[in-house]
Amino acid sequence: MPIQTTVVGSYPKPPEEGQIFRVRKTIQGLDKGAASLEDLRAAQDELARSVIAEQEQAGIDVLTDGHVRWDDILTPFARTMRGFEIGGLLRWFDNNVYYRRPICVADLEWGGPSSVDAFKFARAATSRAVKAVIPGPVTFARLSVDEHYGDHDAFVKAIARVLAQEAFELEAAGARFIQIDEPALLNAPEDLSLAADALRTVTAELGEAELTLATYFGDAKRLGAELFDLPVHRVALDLVAGPENRELISSIPSDKKLQAGIVDARNTKLEEAELLQRTIEDLASEVGPERLSVAPSSGLEFLPREKARAKLERLCAAAQKVGG
Repeated sequence: MPIQTTVVGSYPKPPEEGQIFRVRKTIQGLDKGAASLEDLRAAQDELARSVIAEQEQAGIDVLTDGHVRWDDILTPFARTMRGFEIGGLLRWFDNNVYYRRPICVADLEWGGPSSVDAFKFARAATSRAVKAVIPGPVTFARLSVDEHYGDHDAFVKAIARVLAQEAFELEAAGARFIQIDEPALLNAPEDLSLAADALRTVTAELGEAELTLATYFGDAKRLGAELFDLPVHRVALDLVAGPENRELISSIPSDKKLQAGIVDARNTKLEEAELLQRTIEDLASEVGPERLSVAPSSGLEFLPREKARAKLERLCAAAQKVGG
């Protein structure tokens, strides 16, 4: 049986060395008054097509647009929600990239879709499945500043109510796969019950979309097997930064699927083909090939473009050998 391949979300934006980085050049022109927002959208469209094509050529089954229109996963949503202001730059977990910290100053309300147009564009640019990606309520809250609600649970639930509308709009736009990113949950086991309530809110109005809860940048041992009780169809585990996640795999119930992050998305060293193949074989024998998808350990934005592409090609080649 074929082993499904996918990505976690982001993809490197800069082209290979020596090529023109049109998006950056257009942003610089925009700052100087030499380019328009229409020029920027055109440059982003071109980059999205290129990123999608690279994933297709590598053999990825369920792809994304690489988040090429976003600087980080929080800002596009915070800018659209009423009640948020955008703060200064902070480090994104333990990486050498940054995000702008949202600041909640009033009741959070739906202000229109944040990611639907980008999803529609990506879906029209490929015949393959496209995965929509949204931030999880707990991660959103823990990486933001609450100057309004004064209560962590209330803040998370308010974010969840707005994200529920985003998820509904994405499914209405044709999203069959929706990934909810919750990396901050790994260091907040006290929020596990709250995360379950928030996810039920986010997904309450959805129909047939397959939901993935994505964790990365560490292991989930502090969450334990209760992680698999969360109301999603698939759980993504980072087996590179969190090798102890292998111990959790035996606890996955038969009605849940696994997205295994087995390619290091933060190291340029290319994985050995035979080792990747053995890893996929072991995982397939443990959870069943029909319940397994394989992916990078996190978003690929931390790598040079050619390294990201090479890692995806090697991942897909190994999955194809295992799946026949």
